[in-house]
Amino acid sequence: MPWDRTWEDIFRSQAWGKYPSEDVIRFVARNFYTVPERDAIRILEVGCGPGANVWYIAKEGFSAYGIDGSTTAITICRQRMAAEVSG
Repeated sequence: MPWDRTWEDIFRSQAWGKYPSEDVIRFVARNFYTVPERDAIRILEVGCGPGANVWYIAKEGFSAYGIDGSTTAITICRQRMAAEVSG
């Protein structure tokens, strides 16, 4: 059950958030690209939506986690992670 009806309605009605934010890319690059064991870095995104930033973080080899108030967004995020990161 979603705890944020507004975002649930948005994610159900339209595609949203395919690409990561430039600010997130810049932050991760500046702070973590020199870490030799990227999987040891755990990053949590609160309000991850359909997972654009979580996807990017995972693809770069970091341990990525996300939570969101929209059940639909989490479903989309899980599907994308399974298809594009794990598979």
